[in-house]
Amino acid sequence: MKIPELLAPAGSMEHLKIAINAGASSVYLSGKNYGARKFAQNFTLDEIHEAVKLAHLHNVRVYVTVNTLIKESELESVLNYLNELYAIGVDAVLVQDLGLIELINRHLPKLKIHASTQLTCENQRKLDYLESKNVKRVVLTREMRKEEIENLKTNMELEIFAHGALCYSYSGQCLMSSFKGGRSGNRGTCAQPCRQKYRLNNKEDYYLSPRDLCLYDELKEISEMNIRCIKIEGRMRSKQYLAIVISEYRKALNKLKSNKTSKTENLKLVFNRGFTKGQFKSTYERSIRPGHLGLKIGKVIETKKSQIAIKLNDDLKTIPDKGDGLLFIKKDNDYGMEISQNPIVTTLNHFNKNKIKQVKDLTRKNKVLIIKKVRQNKKNNFKLENSDVYLTKRNSLTRKAKEIENSGSSFVKSKLILTFSLKNKYPKVKGRLTLANHREVTYEVVGTAKFETPLKRNVTGETIEKQLSKLDNYPFEITQINMNYDGSLFIPIKEINKIRRELFEGLESEIHKLYENKKEKINLRQIEMKRSDEISLSYYTNNLDDLKEIADVKRVYLEIPPNDSINFMVNFLKQSIETAFNKDYELIWKWPDIAHDNLVKSLTKVKGILNKLNYPIKIMSNDFKGEYGPYSMNIANTESINSLKGYKIITISPELRKRDYEDIIKNCEDNSKIEILVQGSLELMKTRYGFKENIKNASLNGEYPIRPSLSGEELIIFNNEDLSLIDEIGYLKSIGYVNFSIDGRYKNKDYIKMIDLYNDALNGNAKNKGIIKNFTKGNY
Repeated sequence: MKIPELLAPAGSMEHLKIAINAGASSVYLSGKNYGARKFAQNFTLDEIHEAVKLAHLHNVRVYVTVNTLIKESELESVLNYLNELYAIGVDAVLVQDLGLIELINRHLPKLKIHASTQLTCENQRKLDYLESKNVKRVVLTREMRKEEIENLKTNMELEIFAHGALCYSYSGQCLMSSFKGGRSGNRGTCAQPCRQKYRLNNKEDYYLSPRDLCLYDELKEISEMNIRCIKIEGRMRSKQYLAIVISEYRKALNKLKSNKTSKTENLKLVFNRGFTKGQFKSTYERSIRPGHLGLKIGKVIETKKSQIAIKLNDDLKTIPDKGDGLLFIKKDNDYGMEISQNPIVTTLNHFNKNKIKQVKDLTRKNKVLIIKKVRQNKKNNFKLENSDVYLTKRNSLTRKAKEIENSGSSFVKSKLILTFSLKNKYPKVKGRLTLANHREVTYEVVGTAKFETPLKRNVTGETIEKQLSKLDNYPFEITQINMNYDGSLFIPIKEINKIRRELFEGLESEIHKLYENKKEKINLRQIEMKRSDEISLSYYTNNLDDLKEIADVKRVYLEIPPNDSINFMVNFLKQSIETAFNKDYELIWKWPDIAHDNLVKSLTKVKGILNKLNYPIKIMSNDFKGEYGPYSMNIANTESINSLKGYKIITISPELRKRDYEDIIKNCEDNSKIEILVQGSLELMKTRYGFKENIKNASLNGEYPIRPSLSGEELIIFNNEDLSLIDEIGYLKSIGYVNFSIDGRYKNKDYIKMIDLYNDALNGNAKNKGIIKNFTKGNY
């Protein structure tokens, strides 16, 4: 059993200190830019430097998130920022952008790269690619199941989320906030549209709001797997959340060393929307409210004018007290209150007999909690009978969090050996400090005041040893003190204290030097540009009949309709290839953007069968082994484009603005390698979390279509408006773009007419402007 690293969020310097005190092995934080939580307090460069010094002193590693998509105009500034982080000595950077990985390998090869969960790494092929790119750790998607993780083979470290908020969509694959709220999750400004209520089949609910993840009870299983690190989500959570969650996980992990497991109710008392084990255990539950739910303690069995009676759950360990907060939930209504007087705990038997007698043994079954109402509660019209009761605030936990915040402790202390001696009668102390990573630093101090012959009393070796043992809040553990002094001389104690302080300061400085690096000289390379003026149009479809009608396009990207039967897939593609054989377009098989390994095996098998039947077909895939890349690859700069050597054509991100398109084409090595989606319904969300309700031909709010994936395991939620850049097509062509695509999946047969409209527009025919209705230009 290998106890995993416990990785804590740090949204500010205060949060960092709490994470260290609570027992984190490592922390992740962000600068003011390029992080996926732009609305957290975050850190300036100077603050990151101080954070790294403090963390390393306490044997805690620091990972900095640089995990947004990087636009072309930001490449130079983000590279200089990474150079600063490298010099500071951060332990790794978390990265989403493929171009950034390329730049780090070229200019800062010693800077460790962790692949962010935003990279949507869900299969072995992606894992292999990232390992080939010098990535040291991968944060797996939250949608990975236990058995899928166990089957992965890699030399990279694997990290999973163990606690905190879940996104409804695969991270990195959500455009909902960007297209419906103007705030991009891929740029760190998600507006969390998934936490809103939506309408489905004429009923409103929090359909896109998952409960929070909690794998606390699975820690033993996780420790027996190939998982190096567990991650706690919450850079925007409270200090209490951080203190309690990290300390509870630390205690549980420490117990695992002795093969003991733990139980706790405290995790439910800090922020949660209800807990789920998520896809790790192939489960999904949606939250019943978007805010804090708390710990369910029981149900109201009676209310009177002056009191509320709550039948407590028999397995409840945490009994509410004065000053604690309660939440009453009944159907879609809720009511919150604070317990203003000391409550009484009695038995159900006593309550039924109207004998309100305080129970001494709080472990017994069938307990009833009696809460006195105050004037404010009496005025409330909410009918509390039969409502579920949750404990949402616990005063004793607030005090515990404060103690952790002020404790100044450290999970792993460095081991210190001290040697005291005299040098020409001057006191000399040498320290050898061994850090948790087994690296060593040494430092020695010689005092400025001599030992003298005592007039009255001498200073013994025991006295000096006692003074040297004072740690002054340094996270060191003194394992040995060597005394080379016979105890016959005198020196003021303040002089011993002075050299002790100087020694500790010197050792701290040596620790910092151990991690710091010299900045690298960075010169961005000049590239030779190849330019093509051959204009081409591509068309996406998942309809076999479309293949007969499509004309005047260079490529057709064909997606197989939902059906994971190998026979169906082979026959569908075989028929498609035969239909397209004499057509003037190239037929390309579009693989699903999300493909876990079981599906990848099926797809690979289908390709193999087709090859044997002499029906070869090219592949559009985002797993780095295709020839054509879809927009789900989140390509936002030329470094990303150039890094994908094997791809002939890559569709760049539809999140980009007009200016970003201009910057990319100006700096692109080969314009014939880039394609822009100019027409069609965008995939706003891709999810592995389904609906209990019937979703056949369904849509959210009656306007966002829901479609199953090829495997049936994932769902795709499409935008309600088509993206349409037909009015911009002339300009995009004029600045150098030559490849454009139309997405006609799930459209009726008339949608093929878009091909003629765009060909006319590409030929300079402006009469088509204004024909397309109900469309959006997105972020353009």
